[in-house]
Amino acid sequence: MLAPRVAAAREAGALHDEDDADGVEGLEEEAFGTRGLVRTRAETVSFDARARSLELSGNVRVDSPPFHLRSQRITLSRTRYGIEADGKGRLAFCPCLGTPITIEFEKAIVAPPGELILKDPKLEIYGVPVMYLPWFWMRSDEKVGLLPPDIAYRGQDGVFAGGGVHLPWKERGAREALDLRGGAYLNGGFVADVRLRTPVGRTKIRFDRLPGARAPVLPASSAASNADDGLAVDARGATHGDGTTIAWDADVIRGRRGVAATSELDAAAKPWDRASASGALRAGPIVAETGFRAVTRRGGDLVAVEASGPFAALRSSGAIASGVTYDATLEGGAVRVSGPAASFAALEPPAITPDSVSYARADVGALAATTLGPLAASVTARGAANVAAEGRRDGGDRAGTARLRVGAPLARAFAPSDDDLRDRNDPLVHVIEPFAEASILHASGDGILGSLPGRGLAAISGTAPIADAGLASTLGRWGRREALEIAAAGGAAGGAIATSGVRPLARGRVSATLAWFGGQLETAHVIGGGGEGSAVVARMRIGPSDGARVVANVASRDGIDPVLARALTDPSIEAPAGFLARAGTTGGAGLVIPWARAIATSVGVDADASNQELVGARAGVELRDRCSCVTLRVNGSHRIGRDGVDVWIAFDFAADR
Repeated sequence: MLAPRVAAAREAGALHDEDDADGVEGLEEEAFGTRGLVRTRAETVSFDARARSLELSGNVRVDSPPFHLRSQRITLSRTRYGIEADGKGRLAFCPCLGTPITIEFEKAIVAPPGELILKDPKLEIYGVPVMYLPWFWMRSDEKVGLLPPDIAYRGQDGVFAGGGVHLPWKERGAREALDLRGGAYLNGGFVADVRLRTPVGRTKIRFDRLPGARAPVLPASSAASNADDGLAVDARGATHGDGTTIAWDADVIRGRRGVAATSELDAAAKPWDRASASGALRAGPIVAETGFRAVTRRGGDLVAVEASGPFAALRSSGAIASGVTYDATLEGGAVRVSGPAASFAALEPPAITPDSVSYARADVGALAATTLGPLAASVTARGAANVAAEGRRDGGDRAGTARLRVGAPLARAFAPSDDDLRDRNDPLVHVIEPFAEASILHASGDGILGSLPGRGLAAISGTAPIADAGLASTLGRWGRREALEIAAAGGAAGGAIATSGVRPLARGRVSATLAWFGGQLETAHVIGGGGEGSAVVARMRIGPSDGARVVANVASRDGIDPVLARALTDPSIEAPAGFLARAGTTGGAGLVIPWARAIATSVGVDADASNQELVGARAGVELRDRCSCVTLRVNGSHRIGRDGVDVWIAFDFAADR
């Protein structure tokens, strides 16, 4: 203990004893003038007034967010660099105990706000040392500093290592930041990465160069063009004023190397790069918008743009009357096209020359629902059409869907339990509903706007009318959104294939939404007209949505045309990612297991069963503390079109803890 004539000592009854907090903070302020930026806790605190130092012992805590120091005995004194903590301790990035990632140190200098210098730091994961340095300087995300290192094994590309610098600032009180990253492959090549975060948007630009790397042969690029270079841009954001909005969005991967370098299956499989910037003005239910769009095939030359130009649009949505809602978009523009998009006969010689196309698009949807005595009726309709004109040829696309449904729901509520208030407010209800439906899906045209800013329609053509009647039975608690449903129907279906004619149809649907199980199975079977055919779409979850669970999905089409398959299973007129466009069966499954509060693992796989081909596989391990302040992720993945397995490590630190 320090000399009594210059020291004051006090005993703290407990680590978090709030009654003693004010006295300890008074000592902190007297010794260091920290203005609340540093807070200490300990069982015993001694203050040396002459040396202006604090000696803390027993369950010592020193908190200067986002840094949190723990020790059994430590001395705090003020230096010109900050507050020096002399004594062996452990640094955590979370105020709660049990964080998986800590740093053991021999001495620390705390420079509030948000700076920390450590002597002899040793990085530990659950107490196991994994890295040592003689000194280490740490800064919060509000300070300029270095970013955590990037370390990955990138399959066919080999080992990658990199780092970066974090440049934050404040603009009108709002936090903004620019991250500059760079790295190199062990096999040669490099990566430059820029990320900008502001209150109104986020931008990420990544340039990847690896000479001699394997890259896919894409329709949009020649065999020798940009094989070693890749550029990825992901930028989106919006700023809002008084009735006005300025927005931008870019999802771009350029160069064959750009497609080959990404480990994300969805990103590599997208056919188009799109970028747009627009301004909009709202007046009541009508929005007027104008801007500029560019569209080109993914993976093409770095600076190539196949279609770009200005556009103008009017949008409106709302209610026409009770039970009737609508949305409508009218759009027009002109684009300059080049490359394969310059002509509707792009595959015909001679070489294509730049040209211009004017286009217009309309997209209208409506929903009407009402009751007619004991009957419930609804009508939904959606249509879209494109028209375009260019110097040599005109063309158009159209698609539409409509559905009429009439049912007679018969409901019965079961008597709730008198002991459970929740059951009394949300009783179990059984609904039996005979119903009849008639629907039609139509798609046709020249595919003229597949690469143009008009958002082209599906490449498939045909008409699929359907009429059926059946019975649905539902049992559930509506307040808890828990229900079981079974529906079966029979009727007739037409098809886009000329020989199909009208064929008998059988349809079924089973769905469940429960705490431990969720899923939906839709199946349809047609017979006659040259052969049998079926379409099946299923999604399933076994286990709670936030616990150990198995998820799976299947889509299958056999013997029927894609227009009819989509009409039987999905009403959208513009199916995403070629849904059911190819015959056969595809699917995927995943398993997520949170072994404890601090650790979770996940695995997943997607495959084409018809072609016996693996589409993608992924696995990951996640470690986190109980407050979710720090998360360590180790991931691995493999996808079709990219050899080998990609493995990477990532740290996430929650701010303001």
